[in-house]
Amino acid sequence: MEEQTIRRALVIGTGLMGPGIAYSLAAAGCQVSLYARTEQSVAKGLRSVTAGVETLVQGGCLAAASGAERLARIAGTTDLATAAGQADLVTESIVEDLAVKQELFSRLEGLCPAQTILTSNTSGLPATAIAEPLRRPERFAVTHFWNPPHLMPLVEVVKGARTAEETVQSLVALLRGAGKKPVVVRKDTPGQLGNRLFHALIREAFWVVQEGIASAEDVDTAVKNGLGRRFPVYGVLEHQDVVGLDMVLAIQTYMCQALCNETAPAQLLRDKVAAGELGVKSGAGVYDWRVKDVKEVTRKRDNFLVELLKSEQAEPGD
Repeated sequence: MEEQTIRRALVIGTGLMGPGIAYSLAAAGCQVSLYARTEQSVAKGLRSVTAGVETLVQGGCLAAASGAERLARIAGTTDLATAAGQADLVTESIVEDLAVKQELFSRLEGLCPAQTILTSNTSGLPATAIAEPLRRPERFAVTHFWNPPHLMPLVEVVKGARTAEETVQSLVALLRGAGKKPVVVRKDTPGQLGNRLFHALIREAFWVVQEGIASAEDVDTAVKNGLGRRFPVYGVLEHQDVVGLDMVLAIQTYMCQALCNETAPAQLLRDKVAAGELGVKSGAGVYDWRVKDVKEVTRKRDNFLVELLKSEQAEPGD
């Protein structure tokens, strides 16, 4: 196998992630087909793409002309066979169900040219398991875009047990061309990379609240105004080298004993779910969403991400 140039892409799914992925691939110069089963879903997906571009243009991250060019590269379709037959790359973002994904990729393998790369946006299902029924598993990988895809640079490229290195490098090159920051996960492990780190923090956060060490509000305040302030430019392991590994070892010697080491979800989390307190969709979870405005929370998130993108695009000395 050789690394290949990806010019035509098919994105399957017009829900939360698909439109942002379609935009990202168009940003890399691809002609993109955005597929859904109904015209109504296609239209909804295209509206989401347009809204994402408008956010970038209004935020000063993208020139209006560039946004228009990228939108022109994206077309909706309900014709899976034709779109798949023309694609160099297919990526799906549908339900997180292993059997459903396996069935879809088995079908796609019969519709696509032999050289087409197939990818899944799964955030947790094993790449090896998804590719298990395929005749050409060397051309399958996971490309996990972080949400929202048009604003978040991170994409995790996960190798399955039989994924070819050329497939990985073709995807990395494409994603870099889209302005993304791809990382390669070379062992197909639960949680990939980002979610492994994130769930360690989630476990500790629930445990801290459960044990009465701090309130949920103070946990989130500590993350937003402490760790989160430096993470965009100052990595976890960079910080350890700056501190000095001898000091880190001394602190870890006692700190690791004090951290939550449960292998099951926190009792607080289980109690919330059992009580039907599921978060935004039920009106209450860790917070009371009858008084806390989710639209305002996501607006502040997206505005921050836009400003961060803009600052990263600025030339030195600007």
